Amino acid sequence: MNQKEIFKGKIFSVYQREMDVNGHMMLRDLVVHPGGAAICVIVDHKMLFVRQTRAGIGNVSTLEIPAGTIDPNEDPKVCAMRELNEETGMEADDLSLITAFWPTPGYDSEVIYVYSAIHPRQAKHRLAMDETEDITLEWIDLNDAYQMVKAGRIRDGKTILAIYHAKLEQIETKQE
Repeated sequence: MNQKEIFKGKIFSVYQREMDVNGHMMLRDLVVHPGGAAICVIVDHKMLFVRQTRAGIGNVSTLEIPAGTIDPNEDPKVCAMRELNEETGMEADDLSLITAFWPTPGYDSEVIYVYSAIHPRQAKHRLAMDETEDITLEWIDLNDAYQMVKAGRIRDGKTILAIYHAKLEQIETKQE
């Protein structure tokens, strides 16, 4: 497989890769991304969201679970703990992996690891946020967040996944 880098950015690179598809050589564009880690934080049936403006959707403000890009050679769980502190000022006893998924495997190598915070609380020592971040925290009742997904008011994939996971856990807990 031959490939050449056609763009190198701060966070990701783009390669043009030659691939054999059913015996035909094709050129494909590939975004190479280090991946991300996201954290679902629930306290007293309320889920923690960060509101931030996103360039990829036209500088629109979104509600998302806290998340960030994995540094080179960083363990995704370590990244998630760091991002939890940086973005929200919280920490947790541990993190439990909900899942890891490919958001857009057709052209992007990114893997997003989604964790659930175990015993979240205010951090004793808060890490500084990235200087480019402008984040507002919002606690939303889990049922309200679920309704926001159904109404199309929350559209971020990792956040939808975390909300659905939390709702399934809620249903399973009620059935026990």
